[in-house]
Amino acid sequence: MIKPKTLRAWRGLLAAILLPAAVGAGPAQAADPAPLQVDQDIQKLKEQALDINQQAQAIEHDYLYPPRTRVDVYVGVHIPGMLLKDITVAVDDAAPVHYQYNELESIVLQERGLHRLLRLAAEPGSHRIRAQFSARYSDAKPGDPPFTGSYDGSFDKGQPPAELEFDLKRNGYLSDPQLQFHDWRAAQ
Repeated sequence: MIKPKTLRAWRGLLAAILLPAAVGAGPAQAADPAPLQVDQDIQKLKEQALDINQQAQAIEHDYLYPPRTRVDVYVGVHIPGMLLKDITVAVDDAAPVHYQYNELESIVLQERGLHRLLRLAAEPGSHRIRAQFSARYSDAKPGDPPFTGSYDGSFDKGQPPAELEFDLKRNGYLSDPQLQFHDWRAAQ
């Protein structure tokens, strides 16, 4: 027979062991909504800041490049497996713009993407445009020389914005890649 004193001691010990488990198993307390609300407010402020930044950039672009003088020059590649390494474009006597493509950018261009290489302001009238490029096939060996080429021509800038494009293309299966120039505003 167990003495009542010993039984009380065992109950106390058992209660001490099981009490923390019983407290954790109780109903969940509601989370404090204040930190959640602060986080949501911060997210809203971030979104508003991004919107304001986009609007400011749009206003700046319209100020620097009004539609009457805006010229955008795009680059594209329409030869399967051809990776554009770099291109340099100059309009009139302005400093040439040079862009070197990393492999991922070259792959995106090769998959019929377009890259806006430059945006400039040019008064309506005739303008000279020059471009040089180097490219290679994706399976070219490290010692293989790149394909190079150039374009020298002109375009007429009217009142609406001008959108110009250089496409790296071939005229036939055995022909070398070359730049073809398109003035999309004039084509409309």
